[in-house]
Amino acid sequence: MVVLTKDLEIKESPKEFRRIGGSGLWTTRSFCPECGTPLFSRGELTPQFSSVRFPSLDNSDEFVPQLDIWTCRAQPWVPLSKTTRHYDRSPEPT
Repeated sequence: MVVLTKDLEIKESPKEFRRIGGSGLWTTRSFCPECGTPLFSRGELTPQFSSVRFPSLDNSDEFVPQLDIWTCRAQPWVPLSKTTRHYDRSPEPT
């Protein structure tokens, strides 16, 4: 789920891991310091957006994926939805 970074409310201090993404710019992944659950990520290419990971949501069944990214790296056994837009890599920001 992608949200505007300015609307993301963070109550605790997550741990972060930074690396160079496919764009050649930095991507920061945040995770729970206690159990390691991925929480969200954001990148320099589109800092106005943060990608929230479903395991971090209290009630994830309220949210429906809007798109699938990096499908070029999906394992052959991963079932991709026929109703969701697919992108081989991250879509270009608009």
